[in-house]
Amino acid sequence: MFKYLIFFYLLHVNYTLDKLLEYLLLNIITFCYLEIVKWSQVKILKISIIIPTRERSYYLHYALQTALEIDDKNIEIIVSDNCSKDGTKAVVEEFSDNRLKYFRTSKRISMRENFNTAVLNSTGDYIIFFGDDDGILPGQFKFLRRILEEHRPDGISWLKSSYIWPKDEFGNEFGGSKAGKIRFYGTRTFGIPYAYNPRDKFLNNLMECNLATFTSTAPNIYHGCVSRAFLENNSSEENIFFDSTIPDVNFRFRAIILGGNFIHIDHPFSINGDSAVSNGRAHHGYSSANIRSKPADEFHQENENDPYLNIFGNHKFTPLLMMATLETLRSKIINFDKVPNMINWYSYVYKQASIFSNDETFNIVKKSLHDYAIETDTLEELSIAIDKPKTKNKKTLKEILGRIKTIISSFSMSVKKNGKNNILTAVNIYDEILGNSYEYVLDNKRINKKEWYYAKLKAKNISKIFLFR
Repeated sequence: MFKYLIFFYLLHVNYTLDKLLEYLLLNIITFCYLEIVKWSQVKILKISIIIPTRERSYYLHYALQTALEIDDKNIEIIVSDNCSKDGTKAVVEEFSDNRLKYFRTSKRISMRENFNTAVLNSTGDYIIFFGDDDGILPGQFKFLRRILEEHRPDGISWLKSSYIWPKDEFGNEFGGSKAGKIRFYGTRTFGIPYAYNPRDKFLNNLMECNLATFTSTAPNIYHGCVSRAFLENNSSEENIFFDSTIPDVNFRFRAIILGGNFIHIDHPFSINGDSAVSNGRAHHGYSSANIRSKPADEFHQENENDPYLNIFGNHKFTPLLMMATLETLRSKIINFDKVPNMINWYSYVYKQASIFSNDETFNIVKKSLHDYAIETDTLEELSIAIDKPKTKNKKTLKEILGRIKTIISSFSMSVKKNGKNNILTAVNIYDEILGNSYEYVLDNKRINKKEWYYAKLKAKNISKIFLFR
């Protein structure tokens, strides 16, 4: 304002036009110089993309390529190999890229320790994990970087897409009619980034076991992004970033308990792959005799020598592991004295096990809950939880309308391209449809619906091309 007053004063006293122009030019040059100095002092963020793997070289071959296709020299791509013996190293060595780093453990370790070791081996300011049968969207990565550079939050969460592999590594059919396709959602694409504190937004729901309210939007390190500073400043002890059985759940619950400066985006930056060997699928409570439980069986065998397990409930059933993660964190985080609604948590785990697991798993879950109730003097709460009638959670009218809107806005398409159908073709087609539209939305949030309309047109054209090939 002072500069403008000087300008008008000079004009008032009949300062020569040449002098006025000279004065303006000097100010412009000074402003530009100061801006250049300011931005030259801002460090360009280095981002670590970590792919933990174990005996899945067939899937890793394609998952790794999705990261290597990112056009960004300030990233590192780390393959953290949990002592695989299936040619995983040879798969990595197929690619020549100085951003690619390969680390192999000398012996089989737990998933938690593999995640933790991978962070220690990384050097990025921000860290992203995704699985060896998943994929990152290389064409959307530049928009993720833009948001990180502009806001520098503790972390970013996003709504990932999903893909079911149509065949396993032996060529056997897998996944049924939904396999080999991707679904696009208008309500989950081109969303505007918004800031939040996970403690304020989600802590009460976590304590009350209202998991559906934050499952897809809370902080995550798996198909999400977190700053190294947040991990280091909030670790339970030096160089231990995950201190219970399931590292991504451990991070999510810890972030909710401690809070921070996070951003959520309703836009996909990665695709979750569901394959015949997915660890998450294997934790659905299958019996030991079921081949689908093999990844979970191996997971728990590797946990046997890990000193940072959950304080109870280390069995291959996800709801039990989630409750155990919360209780483990409550025992470790100093000055956190909130007590969860144990009736709700016991009820959730018990009823999920009674509905979705086999008799073997159900009996193990019941015993785990009973033993923990004795240890914590919560037998009364467990008894009330077991006697609660099995009722479905009633959705509000807002939730019902939101679900209808999501379904109406969506469409699916095959990702078969040039005779191939895998996570790499899935991310390539996804990127082809989304293009650079998100850049325009970040510049002008009012055009997100318009860009979604264009994305649907692209999808129709691509489907026609594939149809006639």
